[in-house]
Amino acid sequence: MEIEFIDVLLSVMSLILLAVPGFIFAKLKMLPEKASEAFSAVVLYGCQSALVFTGFQGKTYTPEIGTNMLIVAGLAVAVHLVMIGICCAVTAGKGADAKARCIRYAGVFSNCGFMGFPFLQSVFAGHASLSEIMIYGAVVIAVFNILSWTLGVFLITGDKSAVSVKKIFLNPVIISVVLGFILFIALPAPIVDLAAEGNAGDKILTKFMEVLGYLASMVTPASMIVIGIKLAGCNLKGLFLDKSAYAAAGLKLIVMSLVAMLGVVFLPVSEEIKYTIFFLLSMPCATSATMLAVQFGGDSDFASVAVLLSTVLSVVTIPLMFALFKLVA
Repeated sequence: MEIEFIDVLLSVMSLILLAVPGFIFAKLKMLPEKASEAFSAVVLYGCQSALVFTGFQGKTYTPEIGTNMLIVAGLAVAVHLVMIGICCAVTAGKGADAKARCIRYAGVFSNCGFMGFPFLQSVFAGHASLSEIMIYGAVVIAVFNILSWTLGVFLITGDKSAVSVKKIFLNPVIISVVLGFILFIALPAPIVDLAAEGNAGDKILTKFMEVLGYLASMVTPASMIVIGIKLAGCNLKGLFLDKSAYAAAGLKLIVMSLVAMLGVVFLPVSEEIKYTIFFLLSMPCATSATMLAVQFGGDSDFASVAVLLSTVLSVVTIPLMFALFKLVA
């Protein structure tokens, strides 16, 4: 499986172009005030859940894939924990500062759902390994959600009592991962292949998966439209003048990319695992940084700036970090 620099660059650029309609519509006041929140909820709870579930339906379970899923989960956890240590060290002495707490979260957690999954679909479109990569991507998404609602909440608040295990298990994406994985290992074949071709059961299952497929295909355009809307509401001049936002973006886009790179490049694991870990953890700061800052009384304005600035800068950093990845791989 050969991925070239130009493939990565074009994939990033195509995603950014998909954000243009949201930016234009918002600037022209053609969208309601809470449009980004509504779009975000649809993408996160509906479309992304469908994408995660259908990701398990592209292949038949094998012990090798099961082992690789455990490896992906372990590597994803390890990279997050290393980055938490680095971000806490960088912001040492500023424990109670709301902006410092946002830097810790934004420097660790990637926009692996809104931007990472669409990116994987784009850069690996047409590759035979895409279905397997999406399975491993679902594992990374699960790790992200579990760590975000536990260690992530603690980074934002500094308060252990704010951590809610209940929210982890009621998260639609986590439910989709669990349900998709159970069916993946329990069924002898993908859902669409379970019934005899042409009978009523086959038609029902095919239509069911088609509907989920439509929802899953919306993740890429809808998630980038959300980013475009958010960019339109931001003071772009101020966006590029906040030094603390550059610190958060640098930790996320450069330092975490390097940690992810070093975490996989020298290990005897498949290319699918290497690419999944590297790309998903090299994405910009997670949009959940703003959501959690709002919910737990953090510096939500700064969190928004950090997310948007890192998204803009990722157009340059993702291709460049991939070029470095290719050099050392």
